[in-house]
Amino acid sequence: MIVRPEQSRTRAQTAYLDQLIQSNETIAVVFTLAQDFGRLLRKREGQARLEQWKATVRASGIAELIAFVNGLADDAEAVANGCSLTWSNGIVEGFGNYVKAIKRSSYGQAGFALLQRRILLHPAAGEAFRKDQRRRSLQKSAAPPSLDTGGSKSIPMALATA
Repeated sequence: MIVRPEQSRTRAQTAYLDQLIQSNETIAVVFTLAQDFGRLLRKREGQARLEQWKATVRASGIAELIAFVNGLADDAEAVANGCSLTWSNGIVEGFGNYVKAIKRSSYGQAGFALLQRRILLHPAAGEAFRKDQRRRSLQKSAAPPSLDTGGSKSIPMALATA
C-alpha cells in the first residue's frame, strides 16, 4: 500500500495513509522514500536516479531503510538493471511458483507422471508450449539447408563390397 501509486489505492487506504503521515514525521519520510523508490522502478529512471535515492535514504538516518539500501548492494547489477531495462524474468518466476503450488497440492498423492501431466496439460501452460513449438518450427523452416561438401557420406557395406 505504501509503494502503490495513489491512483491504485482506495479512498480508505488513502485516508489511512494520510492519517499516518500526519501523525509521525518518520512515517512521512518513509512514505516519501518508498513512493520515490516505487516510481524509480516503474518508470525505469536509471542507475543515476537510483544512486540519488540511495544517498537520500542514507541522509534520512532511518536504520531500516539504510539496511535495505545496504542489502541492495549485494546484488547491485540486478538492481541497476531493474531500474533501467524494460525486460524482466517475472513470467519465468511466476511459472516456477505455479509449478511449486501444483507440486505442493499433490504432495504424497501422486507420482511424477501425474505432476507432469498437470503442468503440461494446464490450459495456460499448454498455450505457452504451443507458441514455443510454433516458434521453433518456424526457426527450423527458416534455416538454410546445410551443404555437406566434406564427403562424409558413407556407402552401405553391401554396396561397397559388390
